[in-house]
Amino acid sequence: MRKKTPKQLQDKLWKVLREIAEIIYKPICYTCGKTGLTGSNKQLSHLWPKASLSAHLKYDLRVLRWTCFHCNINLGGNGAVFYAKLLKEIGAKEMEKLVKEKQILVKADTLFYQKKLDEAVAQLKQVILQQRKKG
Repeated sequence: MRKKTPKQLQDKLWKVLREIAEIIYKPICYTCGKTGLTGSNKQLSHLWPKASLSAHLKYDLRVLRWTCFHCNINLGGNGAVFYAKLLKEIGAKEMEKLVKEKQILVKADTLFYQKKLDEAVAQLKQVILQQRKKG
């Protein structure tokens, strides 16, 4: 079996995170409130610009929410609104924790992405089990 490249693992990880987001977040733009997001108008957006994040937070659901294409692409993520809403949602203590974690640098190699993928798959299984118990 061929070893997966970091890029292949990133792609699989992103797919699993989107699956989790489909279950735990409503298809409503987090920043403007637009409803019924689908297709390319349903973007999994980061609290901070993706380019400014290390891999530590880039694939962390705590900083990801659905946004519309306009807010994510045209408004660059609409970061000020995203930040204000997330601060209200999680509180100052958790936001401070995220701000500190933003500084964490990691070696984003195959082992890192495999570990993140394994964690995401386990989280997806947990979310699916919780959904089944509810429904």
